[in-house]
Amino acid sequence: MKSRLIIAMIVAAVFAACGDDTQFRVTGEVQGLGTRTINMLYVADGTVHQEGQPAIDGKFDLHGVSGEYTVAELFTAQHVLIARLIVKNGQTIDCKLDLDNPYVIEMKGNKPVEQWSRWIRENAGVIEVGNPRQVNTLVADYVVGHRDDILSSALMLTTYYAPDNESQADSLFALISPKARPDKLVDDYRLLLSYNNSAHLNAKIRPFSIYSYGDSTEHYAPGKSSYTLFYFACQEHRRDTIVKAIEGIYDDYPRRRLKVLDVSFAPDTLAWKRERPDSLKWTRVWTPAGVASASFDHLNIPRLPYYIVSDSTGAQIYRGSSVKAALDSLHRRLDK
Repeated sequence: MKSRLIIAMIVAAVFAACGDDTQFRVTGEVQGLGTRTINMLYVADGTVHQEGQPAIDGKFDLHGVSGEYTVAELFTAQHVLIARLIVKNGQTIDCKLDLDNPYVIEMKGNKPVEQWSRWIRENAGVIEVGNPRQVNTLVADYVVGHRDDILSSALMLTTYYAPDNESQADSLFALISPKARPDKLVDDYRLLLSYNNSAHLNAKIRPFSIYSYGDSTEHYAPGKSSYTLFYFACQEHRRDTIVKAIEGIYDDYPRRRLKVLDVSFAPDTLAWKRERPDSLKWTRVWTPAGVASASFDHLNIPRLPYYIVSDSTGAQIYRGSSVKAALDSLHRRLDK
């Protein structure tokens, strides 16, 4: 009887190690996450799926279902993007991540995620600065040298800056072998982007009143400036390089032409006031509801940091995760 029990335990352990071919699993630890919720967003069978759970001391164990490779995104309840990965049923992805430094990343469980995490670590300096031309060069170099890797497709979908580079993007994508750029992976990720972004592109920035630094209230109206740069973030993803980039344009134009609103989704006012010193020149505001705030929920902020440029009517003329692209958009208009 005892031997049968031992055999049963061994069989169960073997099956657990091999994985369940009806689902996939993403497990691991995020330094700095604590007991906050971690979410996973992915597309399977033409539908966007979201799974979430409270982490225990940063440890998590998420499950999903996708018969073919899909790109999954991990993010906090405040929509701070933690990591992206490629996964399908039968695979277990083990992650070691850091909320304060997304470039300290290690993922294991299949070849694409191991290649992806290594690529991020090796190119952290360029990725963090976020210059589209330099990042595109990194991606192009990888694609040319790894035409049979599915990671080449993932980098083109998630990292390559295609606006103003459409023809180059098409040429690079064509270099990737068909088996490494499955139509379903491409279509599913584009659906995920559409879910996060497109439906809210035409939403206008409305006037609002919100708590501002110095225990006062900011009364915002789009018509007070020709353009407004919204910088949405929280303490986990604030970078000196971003602040310096914004300072470079802020000092060049009067407030009637350019306003900068630094919008924090920190969990409380104490955390918010620790984010940046008083020396920042532009307006800092905070909302306790984060992306669900009545002032911003209609904008569907998909991840942090995130940037929106609006004109004097409140129309969005840029939205995305690149501070360089946001500032380029402003320069093109303000320099006319």
